Amino acid sequence: MKKNDEIKLLKTAAILLTDAMVFQEVLARSGLAPTLASIRRQRNVKRALENVWDKILKVNYQPIFQIARNILSGLPASPNINKALNELTEIAEDIASSHVLLKHDLFGRIYHMLLLGKLVKYYATLYTSIPVARLLARLLVGNIDASSYKPKFEGEPIRVVDFACGSGTLLSAIYKELELKHRLECPNPDVGKLHKYLIEEGIWGFDVLQHATHLAMTTLALHNPIPVNHSRIYCLKLGVEGKNKYLGSIDFLRSSKLPITHVLSGGKTGPIRISETEREVEGVELPDFHICIMNPPFTRSAIGNLLFGALPSKERKILLKELNRLLSNKGLSGIGQAGSAAVFVFIADKYLLKGGRIGLVLPRAMLSGVSWKKVRDLFLNNYHIEYIITSFEGDNNWNFSENTNLSEILLVARKLKEEENTGYTIFVNLWRKPKNEIESILIGSQLLEMHKSPQLFDIANSNASIFSIRVKGKKIGEAYSALLSSDDKELGHYSFFAQAELNRVLVLLRNSILYLPKDGIICHIPLTPLSNVINDIGHDCGSISKTFQMDDAGTYKGFWGQRSDEVLTIAQNPNTNLSPKPNKTNDAKRIWDKRSKLLIAYRAWLPTNRILSIVLSEPVVSSMWWNIITKDEEDAKILALWLNSTLGLLLLLSVSEVTRGPWIEFKKGNRQEKTGLWGLPVINIYKLTSEQKEELVKLYEKTCKKQLKPLPDEFAEPNVREQIDNGINEILGIKVNLSDLYEMLSKDPMITGKKI
Repeated sequence: MKKNDEIKLLKTAAILLTDAMVFQEVLARSGLAPTLASIRRQRNVKRALENVWDKILKVNYQPIFQIARNILSGLPASPNINKALNELTEIAEDIASSHVLLKHDLFGRIYHMLLLGKLVKYYATLYTSIPVARLLARLLVGNIDASSYKPKFEGEPIRVVDFACGSGTLLSAIYKELELKHRLECPNPDVGKLHKYLIEEGIWGFDVLQHATHLAMTTLALHNPIPVNHSRIYCLKLGVEGKNKYLGSIDFLRSSKLPITHVLSGGKTGPIRISETEREVEGVELPDFHICIMNPPFTRSAIGNLLFGALPSKERKILLKELNRLLSNKGLSGIGQAGSAAVFVFIADKYLLKGGRIGLVLPRAMLSGVSWKKVRDLFLNNYHIEYIITSFEGDNNWNFSENTNLSEILLVARKLKEEENTGYTIFVNLWRKPKNEIESILIGSQLLEMHKSPQLFDIANSNASIFSIRVKGKKIGEAYSALLSSDDKELGHYSFFAQAELNRVLVLLRNSILYLPKDGIICHIPLTPLSNVINDIGHDCGSISKTFQMDDAGTYKGFWGQRSDEVLTIAQNPNTNLSPKPNKTNDAKRIWDKRSKLLIAYRAWLPTNRILSIVLSEPVVSSMWWNIITKDEEDAKILALWLNSTLGLLLLLSVSEVTRGPWIEFKKGNRQEKTGLWGLPVINIYKLTSEQKEELVKLYEKTCKKQLKPLPDEFAEPNVREQIDNGINEILGIKVNLSDLYEMLSKDPMITGKKI
């Protein structure tokens, strides 16, 4: 183990010890344990803690104290250990004296900051920020009846689950929202009975990390540290033992019943349970749930074989094979390409009652990613997607989890009942994320109010209003609505930009309507999917990179790389010769059959990129660009010109897959379903007159060798792109001034990468 990892491991142990000490101090208020001050007065602090915790373990709170007691047992007796434990008791006393800290996921926050690098990478245990968790919880419990100590969902005592609960931040947020509603709605609130019901039956959580479930249980218990009989927080096995293969929560895809052998607790078989006497050893049988809240792990099998990556290579291969077999049996083959998060979505769906709600933190790629199609279909066919919330804070704040800078969304959806129709989806674009729970409550309350009349904010209606989200009088984002249907194959274009009016321009443009905020609807533009005007799209760039190598003596022509400071003009020449890699000759011939002159970028960083489509002087294959095989060279030039116009660029961005803010990718998609590049709306060449086509080619020749500036600069001070725009508009007979559109684009975070 590396030294840094050893230090992190020791710090994590210190957190768990401090956690138990805090709980001991809280118990001391009721005379159930001695105070930490009395412990410090003793000569051997380690032994004193061991004696106290042994007594507590004989009575109650095993999940909280057992792991800490095991850590103590592993520590040697020494003056340094005694001194360190003394210091921890002082810290624990300070925390226990603060009502605010006890109510927050303090230990979870610290724990996730210190997680071992490999655990973060392979388990993808992302930590949801406390304000974000509270916002998500508020939107989920809006219609819960909390007038009794058993909150009701459509008349039935509520059951909430998180299948990847980590340190319990999301479950804690649900707890707080239910407690608040109970205090407000119940004539005679009884928070003690509420606590007992929620801990024993109402709140369920599962994870494969025992340290995390320990913290989850403590976080929930500290909301009201009174004795309870048991809990529903479980640590599940992940790994291979003999012929048995354990997949953690993924095993719930097979059955709602997991036998004892699937559950861990303190090194013994059995679930993590709080018991009045001894630890209860039993399997797990899932009920159906009314609410699922989750930030599922996002590890992918497509890159570096990261799924189950914390396990030894041999075990990982066995579990990957078992997972693929399980997904195939359930008709879910292929979702593993989207990562383990997609698998967890289907687990949640399986156990969510009709009429129930699901609240998820997901990669933003879910909205348009090709590998996320089955997940989108699930929500579009079986759910009313109520909210999609996106962060546009800029810089590295595209996320809702604190230990990633990847773009994420919050999704809230209600599972449809039989014969029930869907309704409006509210898209929320946050220019600044909530800084604390009070702001989350304010934002959530505004969105719940907006949900009562969503039709007033329809993004497809050029006359509808945009809802401004305000905190302390300052605008921090915008919201609007849209009617989604199962015909929607991708959703990214509804909220690609931070500014709602830019998204309205985009949504209407995809329907062949040119709209500008100040001018309204201007005209119709003849558009058609790219699949209708080209012959084919070439092979995946990864396949090309694996097949060819740069070779000065090579006979194949290539365009290698995509440096924004080198690709300055639309017209380009091949920049390398290529030859097949060893044993790749046949593959090279197959790929070369789909060479082309027209290329579209495979990925882009919008703040620095200038051009997303180029035309080569002769056919090539490329490691960073898609080959677009057109019917003739004239079509290639017209399409490249269109894709580098402002309107063409907007439409191209509408089919992109967002990875991290303005870091985007373009995927080929499916030709029959017209997704990805196949479904990209472009100018309908077949509806152009021969004269218009001739004029467009002339415009291409006039501008193809002129250097364009990076996109933010080009929109801030329009030059070559404006020449292209004006030329196309004149040829098509469109009378419009795009200066307002340029201004909006020049300051949008998805173009600049910075705050609005």
